[in-house]
Amino acid sequence: MIRKALFISLALMLSITATYAQSQQQRLEKHVYLLASDSLQGRKAGTDDARKAADYIEHEYQQMGLKPLFDSYQLNFSLLAFQSIRLDADPSTPGPVYRDVIAVIEGNDPKLKNEYIVVGAHYDHLGVKNDKIYNGADDNASGSACVIEIARQLLQHRSELKRSVIICAFDAEEIGLYGSKALAEKLANKGMLGHVKVMMSVDMVGWLKQGKELTLEGAGTLSNGSELLKDVAQQTGLPIALRRFETSPFTATDTEPFAKYHIPTLAITTGLKSPYHKPEDEAHLIDYPGLSNVTDYLSALVLRMASDNKSVEWSGKVAAKHDERLKTFEVAPVIGYNMSNVRFSESMFDCKSSIGLTTGISANWNFARHFGMSADLLYSLSRSPYPNTLNVWDNPYDYHQQSLLVPVQAKIILGNPTMGIHVGFGGYYGYAFARRMGVENTIFANQHQYGYAWSIDVRMANLSMDFSFYTQLNELLPQINLTPACSAQYFTFTLGWFF
Repeated sequence: MIRKALFISLALMLSITATYAQSQQQRLEKHVYLLASDSLQGRKAGTDDARKAADYIEHEYQQMGLKPLFDSYQLNFSLLAFQSIRLDADPSTPGPVYRDVIAVIEGNDPKLKNEYIVVGAHYDHLGVKNDKIYNGADDNASGSACVIEIARQLLQHRSELKRSVIICAFDAEEIGLYGSKALAEKLANKGMLGHVKVMMSVDMVGWLKQGKELTLEGAGTLSNGSELLKDVAQQTGLPIALRRFETSPFTATDTEPFAKYHIPTLAITTGLKSPYHKPEDEAHLIDYPGLSNVTDYLSALVLRMASDNKSVEWSGKVAAKHDERLKTFEVAPVIGYNMSNVRFSESMFDCKSSIGLTTGISANWNFARHFGMSADLLYSLSRSPYPNTLNVWDNPYDYHQQSLLVPVQAKIILGNPTMGIHVGFGGYYGYAFARRMGVENTIFANQHQYGYAWSIDVRMANLSMDFSFYTQLNELLPQINLTPACSAQYFTFTLGWFF
């Protein structure tokens, strides 16, 4: 009899659990289908369609009993000249008005409730292009739906929360992460930003089945971050992949404005398996059981962070793409190509350029935010046609040179040092250790070559794209055999990864 009663109780518990999971999955599906419906025309930032999406999210907040973090749920802002943000914009503000939807679940500890865990997702997308609606079901109706249901789960554990949890729906992510920037600026103005312990951006989490795992980038920004994230994953059974930092210079999510204040961040996604930024990103393609599992994992993770007496601490490290400070000394292997030609100064005649190989090591000394110095050691395999000066009707010689180039330049750093442009100017020395003219070694170039150099280096975090120009000042060939005065010019393009 007792065994039968236990069996009935267990069956009832499993039934209740299944019903709850099914209802959460149904709610997630409802959110995504509404936010990614044709009626919202792709939720382009600043439009009435985006406003309707914001109103829907606000209604969900109200229905479940969330409180607004500020005076109202919606934080309105506009973009002024040079894309600066004006907070608390009203509808009469010139230009589009954008809307974040911000709520809070207050913690219960008298001290810890003034610390915050921020969980956010952007709800805007691309709108309509060429008469095609970009509904953005995975990007990012999935993340918006997930955050709504994370809030619902946290409310059920409200009594366990010691820290407060800020729930965010961001506008204007697709045009420059402005929604998260607006919230970071508002929190800074209120003196609250320094109390944010961690910020999570839930961006594209609707394709777990296809992506196989949930990726969390930024574990290295948290002390013991990997252990915490793995422990919660073991409890929930969700397959996860951890990245210590966000590394791609070509992608960005709403973590960036917080990471630049050295706040620990987690960028959370199931990857780019979905039709990213394509009209085919539709609601019926979302893996709703997987989205529900992701919601359960993130709810458990936020609950752990918000209810643990142990402090959630910054590790002291930040992704290179989020750090506006360059290392005092940094070095990179580089590889690329060069184009070289021979220039005859007396006749102002340039030979046709030929393509060669450049590779080596680049080193930077960064003295201040906007000033530095670079010195490189480069192997250069270069080629250039050289005219037959004795018989101009004959085919030109093919001049080959292998050399070591050592350019040294002073640099001015424009804009963000890690995501900006470095302009350099200086000189170079070249040692040509192998030289050949045609098939016979009858004419040798000067082994020691020197000149001036200037460069434009585009930095995107660790990645460097360098465009350098070299002009030789001494003569390429000695004045023998009636050879006219000539010098070499080089252009090099190299890719490097700085450590």
